[in-house]
Amino acid sequence: MTNRYALKLGTAISTGALMLGLLAPAAYAAELEISGNGTSSNNNITVTETTTANLTQKNKTSVNMTLNATANTGNNSANNNTGGNTTIDTGNATANVLVVVTGGSNEATLNDCGCPESTDSALISGNGDSSSNNITKTKTKTANKKQKTKTKVKGSAKAKAKTGNNDASGNTNGTTDVLTGNGNATVDLTVEGGTNTLNP
Repeated sequence: MTNRYALKLGTAISTGALMLGLLAPAAYAAELEISGNGTSSNNNITVTETTTANLTQKNKTSVNMTLNATANTGNNSANNNTGGNTTIDTGNATANVLVVVTGGSNEATLNDCGCPESTDSALISGNGDSSSNNITKTKTKTANKKQKTKTKVKGSAKAKAKTGNNDASGNTNGTTDVLTGNGNATVDLTVEGGTNTLNP
């Protein structure tokens, strides 16, 4: 059985946990025999075999984040120029925040109960006339399977783009131009929960 987890995130922090337990008894062999008993005797062998397998998988992804992205081409000054043209050209400002969080995943294969088969032999022979002879065997197999995933994301993400707040004043004997570019700010957050797969 395997446990797989994958986590992709920008500048966040992730923790993953896995607990996996499998309990199964060792295989054994028993020789069951009823023989050599007297006439009209009552002879019985009863065997009860119980096997249990426990499978537990847990996966937890926890992200606490604080993201800030700022792009600024503004706050420019061109003041008190004389005898020529004055131009402020800020250009574009772009701030993008992209966060992708993928929760952990569990995968396990547990056929039946995952228990080995016992190899028993049974023999009834040589008993007296009118005797009653019985060998009874009961098998019980139990498989307890539990898978759990949890994905938690908490925090803030901010993006800011600025091209304005430019100052061109007090200029003489020429033209004054203030050209501001485009400001573009985006925040993209994707959270994908984990998956549980239990193969037959």
